[in-house]
Amino acid sequence: DQNGFICVDETGTPKAGSTFTLNTGFSTPAYSFIWSGAAGVISGQTSGSYMATVPGTYSVSVTNNATGCSSAATATIVPSLPPVAVFASASTYFSQDQVITVTVTPLGIYEYQLDNGIFQDSNQFTNLASGTHEITVRDKFGCGSINTSVRIIDYPKFFTPNGDGYNETWNIPDLADQPESKIYIFDRYGKLLKEISPLGSGWDGTFNAQILPASDYWFKVFFKESGAQKEFKSHFSLKR
Repeated sequence: DQNGFICVDETGTPKAGSTFTLNTGFSTPAYSFIWSGAAGVISGQTSGSYMATVPGTYSVSVTNNATGCSSAATATIVPSLPPVAVFASASTYFSQDQVITVTVTPLGIYEYQLDNGIFQDSNQFTNLASGTHEITVRDKFGCGSINTSVRIIDYPKFFTPNGDGYNETWNIPDLADQPESKIYIFDRYGKLLKEISPLGSGWDGTFNAQILPASDYWFKVFFKESGAQKEFKSHFSLKR
């Protein structure tokens, strides 16, 4: 059983240089061989292996020249298409568990890579950070690859305005391409503390120039997704 694959293009024509070798494990002169394909016996093929250049069903009859005993085997070589088109979709904005799902045409046997990481069989990626991610899809048998990118839109879960110069303000920079977005920040009692723009410097953890304590704070954001106006509410942590 040596079923295999040969790379073809969109029309089903085998790609130049794409071959698959069938091997009986025996050799001349102890054995003789008759190879056959869809059109019948393949002329001139009398060795223990055969290099197929087109998909199809192949068979071989092997004879032990000393005993006259014969046996036969069959294998199928199927066409393998390279990925032609790829589409990557991300979870809705601010989803709790961000997922990227990759769809490829035509149907084939592919593996998937995220941001130059390890290739995997699954067409989904989880536990993702916000920002733009690069996706590579390749045929498992070396028939070709294709790339795309997708954005994850999320918000920071915390910030640390402690004066060390890192993570000093809170904002939603993933919405920087939506300058009309509005972000409102509230304390746990619903008091409005600040209105910010995703293009601004963000909130520094103060109200009326007074430093607010470490706690959870709530926000409401108005934005657009796929052309539709949306609203999202959640909370984040201020850590000192």
